[in-house]
Amino acid sequence: MLDPQQRTFWTTTVNRPPEMVPPTLRTGSSVLQNEFTREEDLGVREMAGVPVRGLRETQTIPAEKSGTDKEIVITDEYWYSDDLRINIMIKHSDPRTGTTTLTVTQITREEPDPALFEIPDSYAAVGTVRTTKP
Repeated sequence: MLDPQQRTFWTTTVNRPPEMVPPTLRTGSSVLQNEFTREEDLGVREMAGVPVRGLRETQTIPAEKSGTDKEIVITDEYWYSDDLRINIMIKHSDPRTGTTTLTVTQITREEPDPALFEIPDSYAAVGTVRTTKP
């Protein structure tokens, strides 16, 4: 861990083997299914050179409950890469707040440059080396 303001660093060691089985993550937001929610499989496509599968969740707030006397439809889209184990794109649309899209770009499947992990010579070590256990 680097602290650029103090120009200090400390290290942490994770004391467990890497996970070999993908986590059981739900790609959506776990909205309870009822008469006001709908889930739609968007199929498989490619984004940033990676195959992803899509899921759209739609929530409908009835006009009498919305506070606006109009029905409100909120949609969330998730495009998940099984290979990378992350959502490549998440899109949230709500007419009250607008649309927000988060997208992973510039995916490189190569080893990173080792220089990215080097501690600058001008940084001083602080504290002791800690070990993180599961």
